[in-house]
Amino acid sequence: MFKRIFTAALVFGAAALAPPVASAQHVLFCAPRDAVVSQLESRFEERRVAMGLASAESLMEFWASDLHGSFTLLLTNTSGQTCVLLSGDHLVFEEPEPGGVRIKTNP
Repeated sequence: MFKRIFTAALVFGAAALAPPVASAQHVLFCAPRDAVVSQLESRFEERRVAMGLASAESLMEFWASDLHGSFTLLLTNTSGQTCVLLSGDHLVFEEPEPGGVRIKTNP
């Protein structure tokens, strides 16, 4: 009997700790990089604004739209599989403080 009560408490406790349904929009989505980039460019009018190596096997990219204020964070592995880690709206670009983060730009 105790085992059943304990199991039920674990199940319902885990359900109570689950994220709300509204945040289910941010479920990890993976597809070939070309397909993901094509959608970001054509459907959302986003462009890559930053990128960096997350590890020796993965590239992190930040895409954003000046027009719509939308943004997307991507992670791509060496086989070309890209995963959307998160996306959102109402992005605001701010100028860095003097002495803040320096961004290397290519000429």
